[in-house]
Amino acid sequence: MTHDAPCLTITDKLLLKRFLDKFGIDSRAGADMLITQVASAFSHLPYENLTKIIKTSALVNPKSAMRYPGELIGDYLRFGTGGTCFSLTAATVAVYDALGINAHPVLADRHYGVDTHCGLIIFRGKQLFLLDPGYLLFVPVPLHSDRSSSVDTGTNNIELKPLRNGQKFELYTTYKNNRKLRLVYKIAPVDASQFAKAWESSFAWEMMNYPVLTRRAAGAQHYLQGDKFAVYTTEGSKRFVLDDDNTKAGLIASSFGIDPQVIKKALEIIR
Repeated sequence: MTHDAPCLTITDKLLLKRFLDKFGIDSRAGADMLITQVASAFSHLPYENLTKIIKTSALVNPKSAMRYPGELIGDYLRFGTGGTCFSLTAATVAVYDALGINAHPVLADRHYGVDTHCGLIIFRGKQLFLLDPGYLLFVPVPLHSDRSSSVDTGTNNIELKPLRNGQKFELYTTYKNNRKLRLVYKIAPVDASQFAKAWESSFAWEMMNYPVLTRRAAGAQHYLQGDKFAVYTTEGSKRFVLDDDNTKAGLIASSFGIDPQVIKKALEIIR
């Protein structure tokens, strides 16, 4: 299905081709292969709010600060940046849409609020699959109304448990035998205006006052929130406190692959 809003579309075909070429994706491949390859490609984009903080600082209206798919992908190719859950989900949906694959955003509730997270569902006949680039879920997980589905991410296990005959799904994570409910997806697809409204609300969140970044690579998940940095592996976790901006900037560049100038500008705004 074609989306008619800029937050869910890519109009620059050359930019799209550069993105696909970077990851060796042939747009003529079959749908099943494209679904898997595009999901894998987005695993290289970090979850980060630095670009969101930078753009918001220069604009008064949150709608103008939304980084639509073309901007997000272009920035990744130039600076190694990514985005937060709404911008990453919008870009993933837009790439699928450009390749003729039926995908839609869905909203999710977290313990601190309704519609405070999002993911996307992919339609393959009667089967639905869920992806969530904002939660580092890059393996399309089949959704079943009568039983749970799970996936091993390499650092933890993610379980999707159906509620109300599959109208909602709880996401649980298990790490070192510790199982936690993280969020609840509402599987009914939302249109571009509903999605944009939830996205706009995210600009008032507390996380706009400090850096939040995460990425999974080489069997480890790196996570930075404020001054606290953690690395999770199957063997266990290591935690560090970063004392100054220079240390923090160097770690962000090395762990997340983001251009140092972007990091410097965001940290200056926060400070």
